[in-house]
Amino acid sequence: MIKEKLNILIAIESFFDGGAEMFAIRLANELALTQKVYFIEVYPYLSKEKRQFSLLDTKRIMVIQAGQNFIGDWLYINGRTRNGGNNIKSKVEPLYQFFKKLQVKLFIKKNKITIVNSHSWDSDVFFAMLKKEVKFNLVASLHGHYEFLANKRKNFIPITKATLNVVDTVIYTSPEQQQTLDRNFCKLTKRRKVFYGVSMSLERIIKKNYQSGTCLELVMVARGIKEKGWEEAILAVLQVLKKFPGLVKLTLVGEGEFLDYLKIKYNSPAISFLGYQNDVFDIVCSSHIGLLPTYYIAESLPNSIIEYLFCAKPVITTNVGAITDMISLNEQIAGVSINLNDGMVDIGTITDAIENYICNPLLVEKHAEIAIRAAEKFTMKGCIEKYLAAYSDLPHVIN
Repeated sequence: MIKEKLNILIAIESFFDGGAEMFAIRLANELALTQKVYFIEVYPYLSKEKRQFSLLDTKRIMVIQAGQNFIGDWLYINGRTRNGGNNIKSKVEPLYQFFKKLQVKLFIKKNKITIVNSHSWDSDVFFAMLKKEVKFNLVASLHGHYEFLANKRKNFIPITKATLNVVDTVIYTSPEQQQTLDRNFCKLTKRRKVFYGVSMSLERIIKKNYQSGTCLELVMVARGIKEKGWEEAILAVLQVLKKFPGLVKLTLVGEGEFLDYLKIKYNSPAISFLGYQNDVFDIVCSSHIGLLPTYYIAESLPNSIIEYLFCAKPVITTNVGAITDMISLNEQIAGVSINLNDGMVDIGTITDAIENYICNPLLVEKHAEIAIRAAEKFTMKGCIEKYLAAYSDLPHVIN
């Protein structure tokens, strides 16, 4: 067990409004209650709004946005040039990258960082390379990036294998991630399976019962990309309304160009677009059912599913990543898990699941009870205990 405070650096690629970043922030905030925690945004110019930044406990956590300076600003404004060319940008970029790396190395040494916990493929690669020049333990928490980036990064396979060879511990959540580790010959002794934790209280849950003949209220919370199944959810609801007029309503929480398009395309009083929300607890609690008909290739352990469970909501979702495991308790399941067909979700199956709840109000109550118990897998206390156990097995390194 850990007898003295660790100096831990939590690393993300950038402040995107995604589940990986959200969990990294939650993890950092909770660890900061007992450990010395720092937080780094490795590529700050990749995101603009940085709304999740406000969720960090900056009173306890020092934040570094690597390479964010007047040179970085100038390169960002004028367009980065990393590959070839003789203009001034191509000459400044390598120098900028050199001093950025130097900044991070000095930060690690000055603050005696012993553990870097990275939460994206790009930050894994960055710190794996940095380990050649400065001592620290590297923990990589997988969030689906490895599967998603396979065809989007040059030399992905050799870089991934080299990175995982350097990483000291890999924390994974889903069967797909296990397969990725197998393909890249990651040693079994390096692997630990740890589910996300959320700082929500199960005691705060107020179940919302559903009565026959009343409107069944559905909610969907996710990133605003097509593959999360937004349009499929809308089409299913509109189909149900043809058979059960006025008996179903869908609230959508998220933002992006695709959702802007859907908002124009589907102008229905039964569909509400709320945009991005930092705190979704009250919105989810006011609904009966949580939806996530995702077919996203890099799905692993969606935060929205955890939030549905903590709010005692049955879930209509798909059997991708670790989702079925998430909503299961022994041999029971807190909702419906739909198998994909050729990588897509069947709208008719979503429709059937919604109609089944409308026709069987007691099923909503039954699945809500299972959801509450399934949520216990995702308490922050249990998550932190497992992360600290993983950290404690690493050698104590001081520069």
